[in-house]
Amino acid sequence: MTDKKSGSTWESFKENFPWKDMFLGFLIPKVLFLYGVRHGMSFIWGAIALVWCIGVFYFHQIRTHKANFFAIFAVIMIMARIIVVIAGKNPKMYLFVLALDNFIVGVIFMASLLFKRSLMQMFADSASAQIPQEILRSVYYGGAWRIVTFVWAVVYILFALVLVLLKASNLKIVGLIDMLASWPLMVILFIFTLKFPGWYWKKNYAKIEEGKLRRQA
Repeated sequence: MTDKKSGSTWESFKENFPWKDMFLGFLIPKVLFLYGVRHGMSFIWGAIALVWCIGVFYFHQIRTHKANFFAIFAVIMIMARIIVVIAGKNPKMYLFVLALDNFIVGVIFMASLLFKRSLMQMFADSASAQIPQEILRSVYYGGAWRIVTFVWAVVYILFALVLVLLKASNLKIVGLIDMLASWPLMVILFIFTLKFPGWYWKKNYAKIEEGKLRRQA
């Protein structure tokens, strides 16, 4: 019964996750910018992607009175990539700025752990209406997202360190690694983000129920 309940909770969460906000605020501008990079028009398409993010954020704010954190995150990543493109004429600078791009993202995730709600919990809270109160009020709700946020931070920081450790003379290898690893890593991180919280809540559901009973006593 417990597994079924916690499992259905996670299914309900996935159904209510703001997929549309993520698609409009993050995926579309990223695709627009990558299209520009691929065709040698990074600044033009980067500007278009940034305007798109600002527009999505503005209309989302007006319609829901809530911030679209996906759009904010996309702006940060696109701006970091534009700096990488600017630095591309200087091989050594390009290598370290490319690493800095990933490091900054990792630090943003890590720094959010200092606050009451981690970065991933901010994204997830907009889909939390269907989650039972006993989970939301337990330490395991925020705990799951803190673990997910920490994993994102570590992966990005480690990837940045890998790029720094590569020699500047191997720029082709650096570019190839960045191209081949960045998107697969993103996909793996998204899959982990979708799967881990449900598993974590199911694993600790008995303790969550105990906490609920203690609060009611």
